[in-house]
Amino acid sequence: MLTFEDALEKLLACVPEARVVRVPLKEAWGRVLVSSIAADLDLPPFDKSFVDGYALRSKDVEVAPLKLQIIGTVAAGSQSQPSVTAGQAVQIMTGAAVPPGTDAVQMVEKTRRVASEVVEILEPIEKGKNMGPKGSEVGKGTVVLAPGTVVGPTQMGVLATFGYKDVEVYAAPTVAVMSTGDEIVDVGERPKFGQIRNSNAYILWAQCHNLGVEVTVFPTIPDDPERTRQAIAQGLEYDLVLFSGGVSMGEYDYVHQVLAQEGVDVFFHKTAIKPGKPILVGRKDKHMLFGLPGNPVSAFVTFELFVRPAIRRWMGFRAPSLRRVSGELGAKVRHKPGRKLFKPARTFWAQDRFKVEPIETKGSSDLVAFSPANSLLIVEADRTHLDAGQRVEVVLLDRYFDT
Repeated sequence: MLTFEDALEKLLACVPEARVVRVPLKEAWGRVLVSSIAADLDLPPFDKSFVDGYALRSKDVEVAPLKLQIIGTVAAGSQSQPSVTAGQAVQIMTGAAVPPGTDAVQMVEKTRRVASEVVEILEPIEKGKNMGPKGSEVGKGTVVLAPGTVVGPTQMGVLATFGYKDVEVYAAPTVAVMSTGDEIVDVGERPKFGQIRNSNAYILWAQCHNLGVEVTVFPTIPDDPERTRQAIAQGLEYDLVLFSGGVSMGEYDYVHQVLAQEGVDVFFHKTAIKPGKPILVGRKDKHMLFGLPGNPVSAFVTFELFVRPAIRRWMGFRAPSLRRVSGELGAKVRHKPGRKLFKPARTFWAQDRFKVEPIETKGSSDLVAFSPANSLLIVEADRTHLDAGQRVEVVLLDRYFDT
């Protein structure tokens, strides 16, 4: 049985190579850039005013206060460019192009309008003050975004600034979600004795949706080898297949058996973690297949620890796994040694540090007790307990961490 670290390493090594697609700018949000992005123009593209005020020649106001003749007004976007000579000034707005002949902009707060065409400059100003020369931020041809950059709000703005209405990014894999088990009924049905509603399909759909991938949820597969075989054939029309249940060692757990019969290369079938020991990872050609545990907490945790990194690596992310931080444990935790424990917890920032409050559940089927968790407290396989007040490591659950 593989350790968590060995299993994750083996998993990431078998992820197919990311595909490249060109998408409209709005669809690039949250994706990874394939190539470097260069500026197609200088920024600013002209000498630009940083303030509202008056563009002037700094040598004209070395001794102030004094009065200058106003020969025009330049607003942001204005095409008018009056040329300034000695004793003259131009009223200018923030973001406007600084007129020829000027080399500084005195802010309006340090001026006084004394007539319609006369302004009094109340203080001297240095050359270059309150303005940015053409190309002072970025020169044309400069690389502004490197390959591998994740496109967030500011990166979207950079792409728009330099005219990238579409862009090459790494494609997201398509995902099929398939729940298995005779005991599973649809969410709209009233479970009969021995039955449960299909919560896993909604958990896995939401987790995939959070990663920005296209996901299709299939009808529940009964515990039948032939129906399982048919489902696998359907699933292989997608890049990645997620099975929920059917991967343990029970008499009616057919998923792993049929996968082997269908020529799927199984990389591992068990990991030394809790929850989530029975997890299967396989690949056939360019398709990946995961067999996740049937208990909802185990399904959620194994997705975050294994499926999520695989999908993000497939999408070109350099750091595919969830962020880890250390914090101060709020209560004692007991642990039966043997497997690495990922225990639900609430992690929050208080008094200049992360505080970690463990959450007690009745086991890997207790989704209600687990649901407030925004992190997973890591307890190493050989530990019997962790004491309150000691430093511990936690995995922050992406998009669930809200404090």
